[in-house]
Amino acid sequence: MADDFSNRKLVDKCNSFFQEGSSRKDCVGFFLEGDQVGLVRPEIVKKLKKFPDVFDIVEKGGGRRQASRSVGVHVSPSLTTQRDRTEAVNSALEKLRDKRELVALQMWQDDRNIPIYKKFSAEGETLMNLQKAAAPLFGIVTYRVHLNGYTCDDEGNVSKMWVAVRAKTKATYPGMYSNMVAGVVHAEHEPWENMRLHCQEQASIDEAVLDGLSQNSMVTYCMEDERGVMPGCRFIYDMVLPEDFQPETFDGEKKHFKLLPIDKVRELLMQDKFKPDCALVILDFLTRVGLITVEADDDYLHIMEKIHAPLSTLFPSFSS
Repeated sequence: MADDFSNRKLVDKCNSFFQEGSSRKDCVGFFLEGDQVGLVRPEIVKKLKKFPDVFDIVEKGGGRRQASRSVGVHVSPSLTTQRDRTEAVNSALEKLRDKRELVALQMWQDDRNIPIYKKFSAEGETLMNLQKAAAPLFGIVTYRVHLNGYTCDDEGNVSKMWVAVRAKTKATYPGMYSNMVAGVVHAEHEPWENMRLHCQEQASIDEAVLDGLSQNSMVTYCMEDERGVMPGCRFIYDMVLPEDFQPETFDGEKKHFKLLPIDKVRELLMQDKFKPDCALVILDFLTRVGLITVEADDDYLHIMEKIHAPLSTLFPSFSS
């Protein structure tokens, strides 16, 4: 990583979809039951046309029959249930995966699905479940919970942070650093419950320690790379941990944990060693505890704006 990497470049990297030269102006909407839930690049639309029983492609000037529907990719209205949509879409994606033409699908993980919501909320309706690796193809907003686990010195200042090193066998970002605990928000549980469950499964944190868990922030972003479009919403939880605390993993998600001085964590951020969404979560934490300030960082306003990307400009129902 170049010596001139900065907090500004970090947040811009994580919001590349909003940058000049992205595919934003060329993307069309992805619709379920008439609601836009994603964004699809033109080259993906062409491949989805091979599955007319699964996807209805509405194009500009499509004629009177299509005039009442928005331009874009619609999951066929003949697929009326969550189960029907899930099975049909993922079956089509398996066929595309076997052709090995799409980078995203080369990262396929069996039994790893994410929910697609009409609108995210505690009572939000899940319209279907999509193979996790395919989310960038459809530009689906992914919702996850992330934990900042840290220790303080005798004066109450943040001194160290627990981070995880991703296993080298991971399909994405192998061997990179990540937050101590992070995971998908599953529809059957509220974010708070998901966070507690992931803490127990990924780091063996017991109930007594989890009493100190608090939800303090959220970041949003939209990144783009060779896999596709990746909008994300991350609910952020903080927890002060005792000096003698030792996380343990047994679910294979992480290779190992490290307790690092907070200055070392900042150094690793500037070396681009963290998974992108995890880097944003830590950057947000550093602003909240006063380690990144408007006085000390000339890019402070830019950073604060970019860690709260306006996803409602891409998805009208995101915050409505």
